[in-house]
Amino acid sequence: MSIISFIESIDRSIFLDINLDFQNRFFDMLFPFLRDFTFIFWIGFIIYLIIKKEKKLALLMTAGIIAGAILTFPVKFFFERERPYEQLDSVRLIAPTEFDPSFPSGHTEMSFLAATIASKFHPEYSKYLYGFSIVVALSRIYVGVHFPIDTIGGVIIGILVGRLMLMIAKRKKSILWEEKI
Repeated sequence: MSIISFIESIDRSIFLDINLDFQNRFFDMLFPFLRDFTFIFWIGFIIYLIIKKEKKLALLMTAGIIAGAILTFPVKFFFERERPYEQLDSVRLIAPTEFDPSFPSGHTEMSFLAATIASKFHPEYSKYLYGFSIVVALSRIYVGVHFPIDTIGGVIIGILVGRLMLMIAKRKKSILWEEKI
């Protein structure tokens, strides 16, 4: 058995444990809801920042989310990984099917990217934003649309692009900020 086959077998096993064995009514209601609510949450957070007169941070988060999407979408088509419900017969699919490939998870990438940027300026929100992001990642597996490695890829890309955006902002701090970066 090759290392890739071994990793894929562990990925499938963890997926099935989460998708089939963690079933409960609360998650069955909450996790499909997070599909659209993730976008609403981060848009709402950006609006909250604008209202709090933190327009530069709102702009940085918006630019980061756009940059993350621009990077993540082609990566999906480069890897062309099928979604769990396309590979496995036993998947419990409780969310609409998706039109794009599975790796990496875009919802997870966006949440971790936004949490990374926002937490730099508001460390007091950090545990809540990352907590929300972890729940988003778990929900994508639970509803049957992503394997665990897809969400791990989303976490890594989200954090890296978030940190890259912070580095760019730091270099351009005369335009964006005088302090805090």
